[in-house]
Amino acid sequence: MEHSEWLVPIHFFPQGELQSAHKVAFGPRHQIPPAELWVFSEQGTAQQAFSQGALLGAYVASVPGCRLFRGVPEDITRVKINGGGFDEDLLQFDRAGFDQLSEWAATIDLEASFADPDGNACRERIRKHAAYHVPLMPDGRMIAKPGHGGFAQPGVICTSADNYEAFVGALEPELAAQLTHSIVDGGGLWRELGGQEVDALYINPFGPGRTVTLPRNAAPPD
Repeated sequence: MEHSEWLVPIHFFPQGELQSAHKVAFGPRHQIPPAELWVFSEQGTAQQAFSQGALLGAYVASVPGCRLFRGVPEDITRVKINGGGFDEDLLQFDRAGFDQLSEWAATIDLEASFADPDGNACRERIRKHAAYHVPLMPDGRMIAKPGHGGFAQPGVICTSADNYEAFVGALEPELAAQLTHSIVDGGGLWRELGGQEVDALYINPFGPGRTVTLPRNAAPPD
């Protein structure tokens, strides 16, 4: 998802996006099974596939992973990465895995927006994120780390399941066993904060995603 140099067939994009795109051609025509989306991690691998007979046609280069994987078209049933190139570089996803790809893309996009926490893009992505993972104490309180980042009571939330698992895995087993794992969307997070005595969000304390502490009002209601 964090790879920013994907090569993607031009028919994946609306016409308006193609005018300023960096395009590269691997032969005059694209003849891949219509239900498959063939993408490449770098140009040399695409060139290898072309030299082995793959009819790839025109591609757009330098496509961010989040742009690619959050919007796989409805008529695609398989995404093939580095198809026809080198066997050791081949990776495939069928439609059963597309929801997870989209979720990962949205999470990486959200975490990237933390670089500008006061920007509109960050606030918008915080509000629209589909699945926050929140560890709650038996009495329903969020776990907080008083004083962290200059805030009195920053409450812990995680942007994905792996970030949640990393946090819980770093706790004492006795404490971890007491926690309730709550999963809420952006609106649910705002409602949860309404009943909590926290003044900030301590996001992904132990990674692997980006760790950041934001003021409570960074999670606006929809």
